[in-house]
Amino acid sequence: MFNNLKKFGNKVAIIDNDYKQISYKTLIKDSELISKKINKKTVTILIASNTYASICGYISLSNKLKNICIILDRSFKKEFIDKIINLYKPNYIYSPDNCIFEQEYLKLINFKNYILYETKFNKKKNLNFKNFLLLSTSGTTQNPKFVRHSRSGILDNSKNIIKSLGIKNKHTTITTMPMGYSYGLSVINTHLLSGSRIVINEKTIFEKDFWKKFELNKITTLNGVPEFYEFLKRINIENYKISSLKFITQAGGKLSENYLRYYQKICKKNKINFMVMYGQAEAGPRMSCLKWNDFSRKLNSIGKPLKNYKFTLINSKNKKITKAGDVGEIVFSGKSVCLGYANKQLDLKKGDLNRSKLFTGDLAKKDKEGYYYIVGRKNKFIKLFGKRLNLIDVENFLKKRKIIARCYYDDKKLNLKLLSRQSIDKVKDVLSDYLSINKNYINIVNNKSNNNFKTITR
Repeated sequence: MFNNLKKFGNKVAIIDNDYKQISYKTLIKDSELISKKINKKTVTILIASNTYASICGYISLSNKLKNICIILDRSFKKEFIDKIINLYKPNYIYSPDNCIFEQEYLKLINFKNYILYETKFNKKKNLNFKNFLLLSTSGTTQNPKFVRHSRSGILDNSKNIIKSLGIKNKHTTITTMPMGYSYGLSVINTHLLSGSRIVINEKTIFEKDFWKKFELNKITTLNGVPEFYEFLKRINIENYKISSLKFITQAGGKLSENYLRYYQKICKKNKINFMVMYGQAEAGPRMSCLKWNDFSRKLNSIGKPLKNYKFTLINSKNKKITKAGDVGEIVFSGKSVCLGYANKQLDLKKGDLNRSKLFTGDLAKKDKEGYYYIVGRKNKFIKLFGKRLNLIDVENFLKKRKIIARCYYDDKKLNLKLLSRQSIDKVKDVLSDYLSINKNYINIVNNKSNNNFKTITR
């Protein structure tokens, strides 16, 4: 997938955590050191992080034909990672050197702060190597369900994003999201394929080192989920040196209108293009974009589908909706749609089950000019910090701990009504640890409380 990187030669590709500049030529050379150790027709788990070694491993696996790569994020709990290893039985594991596994594996190579291990699992027969990349649908809830992507699908989506946003080889971005999630990985894909620079960062925007890197490297593109932009407002981004910024993208959930108006003012003043995007892991991941020229007059919209992609709205009877303003489920059509799902090793034998069509589960309406607006969810999923949470998983997790609760839809918080007698503070602590989210984003009421939580069709 990254064979074209050679044409960028000595141009800087990566600025690592130690401020070292690494060229595309060196990036390719280092990646080949890893790929030489991996045999064809195998399965590899990559435990991703925002590090140079992680990106090298990803490129080596992306350029290795007939190899299936399962990406887990370093932030996933050890128990979940061990569960995936036992379920999918990979031939190789490429992980940070401080990862501890249930079993001991053969070390093939040490690269920077990563190790490539060879496992004792047998080589699988009859795998379908149209499957290139597996991404977790909800790693935070310990669900082993993965999205199966092809190389051509990821490449098609990346190219469409590059064209839509106008990413050039003169641009520089900084990592603000986990590499093991679809949005964070998409930012890496698009900036590498366009020959631009990626500043590797593991710090938060509340730390001085983030802004030191931002100013020193003259960051031109910034990407983030709604909570990221809420935090930027909290620290008054207008007081920072952001004159180098050319455009910023926001996806991974809905940013509320008061924040959109705030960034409308900031971006207009600083001549920054703010582009709202809409996506799902199943779609590669980004499907639509609201361009800056339309930002003010189409506030709250997710824009229009990217080039060569299509949205169709359908009603509960699977009939196409054509009337402007009527609400229906978004059905996405495009080459970037995933092949299907995987819940176990045997699923890696499956091919393309979706045929370039995705039923998103998102309810939306379209205006007379063809701009789309998300109004709710058909299924029990929400997005927090750009991570999709399966609310049924959450309910089942609590049930095992003898906590009976019902989850409700919200695009900003995890809302629960307790149906059993429990301490609200205790339940918040349990969920915060389980989901690795701030307790401020968990809203719990007891059974006697009145609330206006939105219900969801199961």
